[in-house]
Amino acid sequence: MRALRTAALILLGCLGLVGAAAAVLWSGSLAGLARAEVAGTDAMAPQYAAGDLLVVTRVPAERLEPGDVVSVPAGGTGATHLERIVSMERAPDGAWSMTTAVSAEREGTAHRIGAEAWAPTLRIPVVGTAVAAAASPAYAIPIAAGVLLLLAVVLVGRTPAAPVTRAA
Repeated sequence: MRALRTAALILLGCLGLVGAAAAVLWSGSLAGLARAEVAGTDAMAPQYAAGDLLVVTRVPAERLEPGDVVSVPAGGTGATHLERIVSMERAPDGAWSMTTAVSAEREGTAHRIGAEAWAPTLRIPVVGTAVAAAASPAYAIPIAAGVLLLLAVVLVGRTPAAPVTRAA
């Protein structure tokens, strides 16, 4: 039982670290400082592969150029997705107009942005697909049940304290 408890403690520690990182990213998202995006296809290659987890933050529009990847709104749903910049042009009022496309085969979409745009600043390879799956209820509920089971193993698997004996 001691080995099972030790393994459960190690696994809970790792899950705690992942949970803390997720809480920081979630807080940053609520504060409007950063968002998490998952590269869904290889259309953003060679910079980003399918399944990469990307942390996108606001960057000055003048630092962007054609070929860079940005996060843009997805057709009125409130969600965002990644597209590559095809062209950029500064408007007379100081705002920027950019045309982006999901891939080279698709038609570009025009976007008008202010002085900043959302662009990837941190790439975590491979884990994006797992993070996206874990966030869906079909996986989140069994994961939560597994964590509760690990907690039960840790709490129930305690070694009883030795009885206190008094010297005569």
